Amino acid sequence: MWGKIQGMLRSREGRDSLLTYAAEGLAMVGMVLAYRLAAMEGRHELDLYVVVRRTVSFIFPVLLLGAAVGVTRFVSMRSRPEEQRRYLLAALRWSVPLALVTVLLGLFLPASLSWLVFGSGDQSDLVPPLALMIASVALYGLGYSFLRGQGRSVAANTVQVLALAGAPCMAFVVSDDLVSVCWTTGIAWTALAAVGIVPALLQPNPEPSHRERGELLRYGLPRVPGDLAMGALLTVPVYMVARTHGLSASGEIGFGATLLNLAAAVFSPLSLVLLPASASQLAAGDHAGLSRRIGKLSLLTLLACAAMTLVFEVAADPILHIYLGEAYGPYVTTSRIVFLGALPFGVFIGLRSVLDAYYHTPRNGINLTTAFLILMAGGLFHFVVPTPSVFVAWVLVVALTYLGWATWRDVRSVRHELDRFAAEPDQRLRILVVIPAAEESGHFSSSRRQARSFSEVHGAEVGFFHLEDRSSLRRLLRDRYRFKRQLRAFRPDVVHVHYGSVSALFAVLNSPVPVVISFLGSDLDRPKDMGAMRTVLGRFFSQVAAFFSAGIICTTQELRELLWWRQDEVRVIPHGDAPDADGATIAYLRSTTLVQGAKR
Repeated sequence: MWGKIQGMLRSREGRDSLLTYAAEGLAMVGMVLAYRLAAMEGRHELDLYVVVRRTVSFIFPVLLLGAAVGVTRFVSMRSRPEEQRRYLLAALRWSVPLALVTVLLGLFLPASLSWLVFGSGDQSDLVPPLALMIASVALYGLGYSFLRGQGRSVAANTVQVLALAGAPCMAFVVSDDLVSVCWTTGIAWTALAAVGIVPALLQPNPEPSHRERGELLRYGLPRVPGDLAMGALLTVPVYMVARTHGLSASGEIGFGATLLNLAAAVFSPLSLVLLPASASQLAAGDHAGLSRRIGKLSLLTLLACAAMTLVFEVAADPILHIYLGEAYGPYVTTSRIVFLGALPFGVFIGLRSVLDAYYHTPRNGINLTTAFLILMAGGLFHFVVPTPSVFVAWVLVVALTYLGWATWRDVRSVRHELDRFAAEPDQRLRILVVIPAAEESGHFSSSRRQARSFSEVHGAEVGFFHLEDRSSLRRLLRDRYRFKRQLRAFRPDVVHVHYGSVSALFAVLNSPVPVVISFLGSDLDRPKDMGAMRTVLGRFFSQVAAFFSAGIICTTQELRELLWWRQDEVRVIPHGDAPDADGATIAYLRSTTLVQGAKR
């Protein structure tokens, strides 16, 4: 064991891993102590503090718009400090205004927000400091993500320990009541946010960050529903039970969710280390090494989750007695039920970074949203049919079980793809061409000719998907199933969709691999004879698809000017028989893939 630790200390990556594990361990101890200090104030204060912390976890991702993961990912893939700083500056452009709005809402609408959060207006004095906590933890998280992306693990881990352990415990020591505790915690988090952010702001950075802002938003916005779903999974059950069984029962559910967070803290170092490392290995083309890393961490995560769950279920009574003191009794039964979700939740926390690094689409967000829908279905039943509060706890376990299973399934799929890339490093580029017309229609003949040129002249493997109907929702859902099935069978490196509007949006929403759109004319410059509604919707769908796509091709400069955003990223390549147009197009397609260095 000591030999392994010495081996890790010899490499920077090993030292970063050890430091991160140590920091997360200290943070977990601090979180445990903070809740113990809250319990010493009485059960009522503990229940309120549980709801406060759950609400902070639920709301603060909205302020970031997915930037926390995005900043770490993109900063770790850039080597120049000025490039790295531009990503932080870009994220601050929306996070700071949203943080200010949050604080103002807490100051001016305390009674209404108290009813939403606590089930009554009696806790309105807690709302302003709660708003500050939400705003400050969001900005602190942004600074922490920036430090983590830069590889400054000592600074990042120090800030993490002070924020998650030092600030809450200090607040209980120096404050006389829960309102003061929340104010003190929010102020401390604001100061720690400045530690990660202000030094970067003081550095000269003359170039604008418009491009980086677009990259972060395209990467982060699709992940916002997933971020909200993650917070909601462990918070909405608290709000549900507060309205059916009161504050005490909701506190029991919330404390069980807090135990899940503590368990997740054991595995969060895996996620923190794995995201920048996975992104770097993907960029370097080290597919075999990344696959081996994922395999080892998957097994370690599963065994550790199973062991933790078993220990708690057997020894919950003495553990909670030590944790909460004499007030522990009412929390035991609910905590045992909720903690059954620790195994699947730990798998998700430990391995989610693999999916964030590999997929262009928000796979974690999709899985989280589905788990949240399962929770809401059970919650609706709880409101319609009178059931005890523990019913909601069981529904939460079912939702988390789905989340863990879906994460494990997707990680296995990633490993299969990485092994394929490693085994055949010189394989041909695989392009799935999406054409919005039936195969036998003969429409888009130039697009079909270009696809044949990709295969016959440039050596790519080309598959076709024909989107036959773009106006019927029922047929689009049917085609979605057909599209997913073809993606699994063909396993393309990039999807090239000809024409914007519904076709492009369909591909962007459903493809896990990068999508490049070729705008051909009437998809952005819609003719008026198509009808007002079709014209407006067609243009809007084209613009949304362009925002989230991995790449954009326009056939003319005039067409590029019709885009609302990303005009500086557009490649203008004539469509048809222009000299070397096909070669320029396939080169651009290759540049958008995750495995561009390994493809011919």
